[in-house]
Amino acid sequence: MKRTKNHYNNLSYIIFTILSFFSISLIFNNNVWFDEAYTLSLIQHNYSEVIEILKSDMHPPLYFISLKLFCEIFGYSVLVTKIFSVLGYIATLSLGCTVIKKHFGLGTSIVYMLTIGTIPMSLYFSVQQRSYEWCIFFVTLCFIEALLFIENHKSYHCILFVIAALFASYNHIYALLAVGIIFAFVNIYIFIKNRRLLKEIIISDISMIISYSLWIIPLLNQAKSASGSFWLTSVEPLSIIVFVSGIVISAVILTKKENRRLPVIFAIISILSIQFTGLFVTVFIRPLYIARYSVVVLGIFALLIAFGTKNTKGKFKKALCISLCILNIVCVVTTGMFEYNSSMTNFLNRFKKIISSSDIFVYCDNAFGIMSYYYPKSTHICTYSEPWFAAFDNVECIDKNELVVEIRNYDTVWFVKNELTKTPEYIKNDFDLELVDSFKCDFNTFNVYLAKK
Repeated sequence: MKRTKNHYNNLSYIIFTILSFFSISLIFNNNVWFDEAYTLSLIQHNYSEVIEILKSDMHPPLYFISLKLFCEIFGYSVLVTKIFSVLGYIATLSLGCTVIKKHFGLGTSIVYMLTIGTIPMSLYFSVQQRSYEWCIFFVTLCFIEALLFIENHKSYHCILFVIAALFASYNHIYALLAVGIIFAFVNIYIFIKNRRLLKEIIISDISMIISYSLWIIPLLNQAKSASGSFWLTSVEPLSIIVFVSGIVISAVILTKKENRRLPVIFAIISILSIQFTGLFVTVFIRPLYIARYSVVVLGIFALLIAFGTKNTKGKFKKALCISLCILNIVCVVTTGMFEYNSSMTNFLNRFKKIISSSDIFVYCDNAFGIMSYYYPKSTHICTYSEPWFAAFDNVECIDKNELVVEIRNYDTVWFVKNELTKTPEYIKNDFDLELVDSFKCDFNTFNVYLAKK
């Protein structure tokens, strides 16, 4: 009996190991899209320049500073930057076989980890050179420690709650929103249910505000800039679908009376509030929210599923875990097909036969980030500019009216754009375009034209 129990107890470590290897298996490729190219270019600057460039963008600095330090130790390469994100994914999984198993039980930890691996965007971001995966970890840890603090009243949970919140906030603006919602819930709950903890939570509030004060002014400037020039122009349909799905799942979980308790209600509020806030701002003020920003609460969603199925019958829970295992395999296969998409590699092999280092690339959209990464020695000209383009040292931004002057008649010019981008009139008027090739990168297809004056 004891031996069977030990085998069952080891199941959490087996699941953790397998899911970790699923993520690791996705890092051995050189496919880079615009946001990743931005990251790779940005970390080539010194630390002070990284912070200054980020002040003109919509990102806090912790992820980029940490990644740069990681690369200085292990080397600057796509593989190393992907490993850094994988470590965030592994850290998120590890919460399942450590703190979650300790405080909420083995069954909860298993469902939590399997749910993490089942969500496609979780594996997708686990190998992206972006801050999302570490945001998921810190927001999840923040939620867990906040929950344990208001349930167990231990001071060390409160300290960990604040530290995790601070790290999350310095990683991404929507992670800041997520922990802000968690802080608001904890403050309101303590004020209503247990005022003996008021002193500790007030100290936590003050500590958080003081610690984040270094980034308050850049944050306000970023918000002001985004309100007038953010790239999003309308409500993203997927964000509405995700929000409605969250409401439906939450409603189903709450139909069981046993689930109407603090951990479940706290999780639901944390998940839906960030989506509601983002959609509200997008609809009534300015489009600033898309579905992928809500991944910062993905770990809380996995906990919601684990909490919501904790009191279900053994047969149902067993069937659920088997289904989640199957979905994990499907997820890693489909994500692998996406990550190891050969379109870019095949394009580069074809294109190297007709390009030379003296050729010029011209852009009217963010295709410049991708091509400047793969052809760093070529001349790259972008016909629009944003302050954070300073991250790209090998890209020159000029006025569209000066483009024809900059390019000589004998230059070989390549015009590259997203197929969804309308070709500007100034390009049509100054050049004859011949479609030469195309390639897929991330979720987009790009066309490559030979441009003749």
